[in-house]
Amino acid sequence: MKNLELFIAGRYLKSKRKTAFISTITYISFLGIMLGVAVLVIVMSVMNGFETEVRTRFISNDSHIRIRSFNDRPFAFDDELISVLRSDSLIKGYSPFIESYGMIRADYTEGALVRGIDIETISSVSVLKDQILTGELSFTGKKTDLPGIILGKGMADKTVSIIGNELFVISPAISSTLSQPPVMKFEVTGIFETGLAEIDGGMAYISIESAQRLFRMQDNVNGVYVQLNSIKHTDRVRDSLRSRLTYPRTALSWKDMHRNLYAWMEIEKMMMGTILSLIIIIAAFNILSSLIMIVMEKKQEIGILMAMGVTRRSVMKIFIFQGMMIGIVGTILGLLLGTAVSLIQLEYKIISLPGDIYFINAMPILIKVSDLIIIGSVSLFLTFVSTLYPSRQAGKMLPAQIIRDE
Repeated sequence: MKNLELFIAGRYLKSKRKTAFISTITYISFLGIMLGVAVLVIVMSVMNGFETEVRTRFISNDSHIRIRSFNDRPFAFDDELISVLRSDSLIKGYSPFIESYGMIRADYTEGALVRGIDIETISSVSVLKDQILTGELSFTGKKTDLPGIILGKGMADKTVSIIGNELFVISPAISSTLSQPPVMKFEVTGIFETGLAEIDGGMAYISIESAQRLFRMQDNVNGVYVQLNSIKHTDRVRDSLRSRLTYPRTALSWKDMHRNLYAWMEIEKMMMGTILSLIIIIAAFNILSSLIMIVMEKKQEIGILMAMGVTRRSVMKIFIFQGMMIGIVGTILGLLLGTAVSLIQLEYKIISLPGDIYFINAMPILIKVSDLIIIGSVSLFLTFVSTLYPSRQAGKMLPAQIIRDE
């Protein structure tokens, strides 16, 4: 019986209509499902690409997890802390740092976030070495005996600094009305670029020893970068570190440090997915309306089938199968079309972006199998729901009355 139901549903779908308008709505329903699914796949892939690019660039200049103290108080990077970090197999690397705000004075004076990093361990948690545009990752002056400083490209432009220039870094946070703020002189040994204007235009790196002197922290630090084997372990390792670290130290994940940005990206992706799903919903309503009209058109055939012994349940299945054929074919073709367009963009970078506005030169793409499954499932579910009412109405028809009326 199931083969008969599928056969009749296929014949109804392919047969010529007495009213061309019904066929038109059927084609529009099919195209609506296909285009809705394709657009949703493309948009979700683009948003995944942007999210991954932003996350990667932030983490590449930070880390998966930071160990900080409450109120950013300095603490000792001692053997106890090192043993905690080494005991976790999910931790790939770690590096202590000092971070504070200061003033960079060259031809022009600019405020900056100054980070003191450990040159020996920073490469285990950061790709700063690969981001050096000119100069090198070194804190040893080449022209003078001064300690080195590495500026972001934007910061170098603001202060009109090039490799070999000398400048001053002032620590106003330490100053008081009775004393002068600490000042140190540096030689520019490198200029880096991340592609994020916030970092490139407002950050400078110095050695951790210079930072300890400049910010008067003695042998202490105020943070430790922690890099993991995989970003998916972030929450688990963070919670583990929090339970093992002693007060006032705690662990913060990259989600905690960029909470607003992460929440914004998640909300935007959810809202875009919801809005674009309306295209599929409209197509599902078209399927509903076309099936209702097909039921009205096929009243005589339905009556004959029921008179021949076809059950009401089987009649309902005929129209459910008919609607689902439209939905399944439209969904599959939509998934293929959306994936194909995304792959073409990923390979050939057809849609470019202005590099001076965005931090990438082409529309980013990341196709997730989970998104394809969710989009396909939602499309098929909406299609199935749209077939219930017309198929139920077809099953309620009385064969004797239909044949007499026709």
